[in-house]
Amino acid sequence: MNRRPPHPQMDLTVTLETYTKLCAASADTGYQKEIWEIAAEAIRDWLARNAPESFGMPKTAGFQWKDVFLPKGTVLRTIAQGKNYHCVVDGDHLLYEGRQISPSGFANGFGGAGRNAWKVIWLLLPDSTTWKLAHTLRHAKPRRTSR
Repeated sequence: MNRRPPHPQMDLTVTLETYTKLCAASADTGYQKEIWEIAAEAIRDWLARNAPESFGMPKTAGFQWKDVFLPKGTVLRTIAQGKNYHCVVDGDHLLYEGRQISPSGFANGFGGAGRNAWKVIWLLLPDSTTWKLAHTLRHAKPRRTSR
């Protein structure tokens, strides 16, 4: 194949064993990728796996709703007159159509005053595929035991 690496380039020292394995891997795939392409791909993968955000650092941006923390990206849904309405946690704010809103304002804005937001708002947390009723998260906290 013999494609040339992009410029600028630099040398990277590897052991003879690693170099030999790279050559064999390139040959095994019919030289679909040059050795430098395989090495660059491996380094990019390693960097992605070892980036600080890949370590499950606690989410710091989000909306605090009483005793429930909603991380950035959480979607809220309420239903009124058979229609779904959605808002989202963006940064530290709850936004509906780009405007800040409270959970109570969101719940009562469509179904009339007096709706209990905890019982009419469903939550889809980031990295989840299941909607949960807000009320269930509020009461899912572990209880403190007295010492």
